[in-house]
Amino acid sequence: MDEVRSSNQVLIDEMDSSNPVNVFGSISSDQMEHSEGFEVHKSVSEKRNLIWIDEMDNFLVDRLMEQMHKGQKIGGVFTKTTYAMVAREIGENFELSCNSEHIKNRMKT
Repeated sequence: MDEVRSSNQVLIDEMDSSNPVNVFGSISSDQMEHSEGFEVHKSVSEKRNLIWIDEMDNFLVDRLMEQMHKGQKIGGVFTKTTYAMVAREIGENFELSCNSEHIKNRMKT
């Protein structure tokens, strides 16, 4: 057979249980863990959820209202600086680790 094929293609009759290539010519996810040169992305998150209490919600609303009155809400969206500043203030006031993403996600809630 004189056909040209790429290095990741395998004919069906060349496949066996020890071959780390699936029918479509790519490495399956459970085989990735055992293959060299592939990075494994695990679904386990190392992030911690921030638990919000009423006092934190009130503090957040007050700070965002102050920033809105100062003109830090442009086109219906707060500036990145505002999110960072409010996150820092919440972290300092409630002695916890808070970042801009926590603020954005809380606003969605």
